[in-house]
Amino acid sequence: MSAVTAGFYQPGNSWLYRLDPRTRLLAAVVVVSVCLLLPRISLLAGTILLAHLILLAGGIRWRVLLETWIRLAPLLLLILLLQPLFSPPGGIEYARFGPLRITQWGLLNGLRYALRLAAVAFVMLVPVLTTPINHLVRAFEKLGLPYTWGLTIGLALRYLGAIGDLYSGIAQAQQARGWDPSGGHGPIQRAQMLVPTLVAVIIATLRLSEALALGLSARGMTLDRPRTHREDIRFGWIDGVALGAVLALAVLIVWLMG
Repeated sequence: MSAVTAGFYQPGNSWLYRLDPRTRLLAAVVVVSVCLLLPRISLLAGTILLAHLILLAGGIRWRVLLETWIRLAPLLLLILLLQPLFSPPGGIEYARFGPLRITQWGLLNGLRYALRLAAVAFVMLVPVLTTPINHLVRAFEKLGLPYTWGLTIGLALRYLGAIGDLYSGIAQAQQARGWDPSGGHGPIQRAQMLVPTLVAVIIATLRLSEALALGLSARGMTLDRPRTHREDIRFGWIDGVALGAVLALAVLIVWLMG
């Protein structure tokens, strides 16, 4: 399946897929909240490991997780490089560049922010990778969000990967016609040579959004009438047990580390 038709969803039929989508969403929100409230390095590293174990045990291929790490790597590296330079001074000072200093506190702070971002990303992958878009929209609707809001979130997740595919396809097509954006000398010239590719991506994205808007209008998106659902989601007793266990673990962690 392409990113346009499948989004981030990975088909499967394991125990993780059989949980109600609301269980996965609420559990992910609870775990992310704990990571943001108590951003300890050991907690964040343990959360990343736990998210990996749950995804792998739930049938997600390790290559999907590896691709996620590759996509996150530039941003994580940027945080690790820049955060120590702008963190408040504290601890042992390792180097100084004018007013900027690299200290023990700055390095730990950079590591903390990078691990926090990775933890949030992989925890949110649990509901995103294992929930079809229609079930995800229905879950948001049953949690109290308006249908249009849930559909907007679902469509954003579905078509987010399509933008990257559009960029790759357009760049390869331009290179096949003799366009070499890597021929510039220096970052500014190379950025300027990427402008034609970015313009083509913007135009293709606008066309995609126009086609999507027409498709939604043709299916009665603008009509103010009750909606029916061919497949509905149900919250069972196993979902209550799983969500209760996550809530209990979160309260215990907050109590022990608070």
